[in-house]
Amino acid sequence: MRLKKVFLIIIVIIVAVLSVFFIINTNRNTEENTAQNNIQNIFTTYTIENSEIGDYIEITGTVEADERNVLSEVSGKIIDLYVEKGQKVSEGDLLVKFEDLEYRIAYLNDLRNYELAINDSSRIKEIKELQLELSKRNLENTELKSPVNGTISEVYIGEDDFVPTNQKIISIVDTNSLRIESVVDEIDLSKVQVGMEALVEFDQLNVSIPAKITLINPVAVNSGGLTTIPIELEFSEDANKYGVIPGITGNVKLIILNAENEIVIPTNALNQDANGNYFVFLKTENEPKKINIEIGDKTDDKAIVKSGLNFGQTLIIYPDEEELQRLENKYNGSNMPFIPGQGASRNFPGGGNQ
Repeated sequence: MRLKKVFLIIIVIIVAVLSVFFIINTNRNTEENTAQNNIQNIFTTYTIENSEIGDYIEITGTVEADERNVLSEVSGKIIDLYVEKGQKVSEGDLLVKFEDLEYRIAYLNDLRNYELAINDSSRIKEIKELQLELSKRNLENTELKSPVNGTISEVYIGEDDFVPTNQKIISIVDTNSLRIESVVDEIDLSKVQVGMEALVEFDQLNVSIPAKITLINPVAVNSGGLTTIPIELEFSEDANKYGVIPGITGNVKLIILNAENEIVIPTNALNQDANGNYFVFLKTENEPKKINIEIGDKTDDKAIVKSGLNFGQTLIIYPDEEELQRLENKYNGSNMPFIPGQGASRNFPGGGNQ
């Protein structure tokens, strides 16, 4: 009986040891497979699509507009107020009407005096003519009209108020002066210039509006250790029809590489052979295919391809030397996983370098 119990204990111990060994071995294989998958996922692809923008500097901008203050040109009682805050107005729209009885009387008196000055000296006639012009202008100024197309941002008076001369009556946001104000980092200063095209994206309005740089401030601004240069852009289309208003922000793309109907690829997809000729690796059903190409204009990040590629093709982008070195250090060289079409070697398929 005792022998049988000992035998059962030995069996249990053996099963336990085998179970632990199996679990450890399974975890080790899982970790190795995960590492293998992670390293292979580092190698990216890029599908060539048609885009009007090849490369750009991305910044954030705020919509601004000029505000026009309408002042009283004469003094008197307000008898009619035709607008309210938030109302849209056009240039020439009537805003306010002053009581004009005294001004009409003054004008008629000056008109009569001028007409009776036929036999007066030329100096007297000139004075009476100027008095007539002044009284006529005062009479016209009893009606205040909008100087711009815009939106009433503030009304400072009400009907029956008595208003002195040169008092602020109404403020109007000039919607014809809508513009974007932003800043660029000093590192990008050499890349921007007046007249440069841009695209302003308003996600909140689901619209993109073309624009261009109209001002690059001649003085940089330093704040919090960062040096930036203020810039202004004007819209190339009427932004009002899209619902753009002052104060909202937009994503601004300053276009440094125009690529309308051009094939554009990232520069990290470019490789060069010993003769300096450019080539890329095209993704196929089997091994990556080396394709010689001719490039045109390029920036640090993007390049225009003049020949050798078509829209819809997919490129394989291998890691650069720095990334390969990091991976080799991580996997101690000998454990470096194989790169599809390349193996563990640092040489690219077909020769050349990146």
